[in-house]
Amino acid sequence: MSRSRCSRVSHAVVSELTPVAQRGALLAIGTAIGTSAGLLAPYIMGSVVETAATPLAGFNTGFMICGIIMLVVGLIGMALIRPERDALRWTNPIAVAAAGPA
Repeated sequence: MSRSRCSRVSHAVVSELTPVAQRGALLAIGTAIGTSAGLLAPYIMGSVVETAATPLAGFNTGFMICGIIMLVVGLIGMALIRPERDALRWTNPIAVAAAGPA
């Protein structure tokens, strides 16, 4: 359920910020990256569980790693994503260059 909510929000953000000519490509790239977790996550979690002393310790470690990654990526996103600036950059790159760094 969490993946579908994130997918809906990310598709809405991409649709809002990108020009029509590039929208389909960016939506496809985002979907490809998002679904690649379905290939990688079982292998990585299985490796963490197998190398731990007990399965319980392995699952605890695996979910802790997942939580830390989500926290770090969320903080990076909060620091770097500025919807107004990004929309302006996609629609009028000359105005952004004239305005200077954001």
